[in-house]
Amino acid sequence: MPIIHMLSVFNSNSPALLKKKAKVTFEDITKLTSDSRSARSARARAAMLARAFIDKTFIEGAERMGAYQDVAMLCLAQGKPIPPEPVASGFQEVETATGAAVWVYLPEEYAEAAFSLGARYQRIDITAEQAVDGAQNLLDQVCRYEFKYDEPLTALTFLREELEMEDETTPGDPDDDVAGEDES
Repeated sequence: MPIIHMLSVFNSNSPALLKKKAKVTFEDITKLTSDSRSARSARARAAMLARAFIDKTFIEGAERMGAYQDVAMLCLAQGKPIPPEPVASGFQEVETATGAAVWVYLPEEYAEAAFSLGARYQRIDITAEQAVDGAQNLLDQVCRYEFKYDEPLTALTFLREELEMEDETTPGDPDDDVAGEDES
């Protein structure tokens, strides 16, 4: 083992150690049975980090699928084998409300679901509304069943805002009836 790699084991800020801590934190939160103030606070923090994880993993899924599609098309054009599709990671480095970066862990099925929603949205397999609904259902599932946290949180706020802006700028359908006109 290279000496530099060995030294990273002793560095408390090494990504490997921080990821391990993130997984332990997830497991600890899911095991909480208390309803004390500190337990509720830990659940709330975990839920907000899960929201950030899902949002970031959705974006990563869309971006990586876009890049994959470009590579796949190039491989097809050149007669080369198409590489496997990208997959999600159970870890994301997200920014907290204070601006600090922390590693967050979610089990593979949640990470893959968020990543897949982003990838499917990028491929235009689902609409923006379907992506928002899917991400919201996923966040609700993580919060309620993993963290026992029932306060509402909103997934994919950036996409919701984009949809609202489109609704505000999209003029009505020209085929719509004009008020007061008779169709005869």
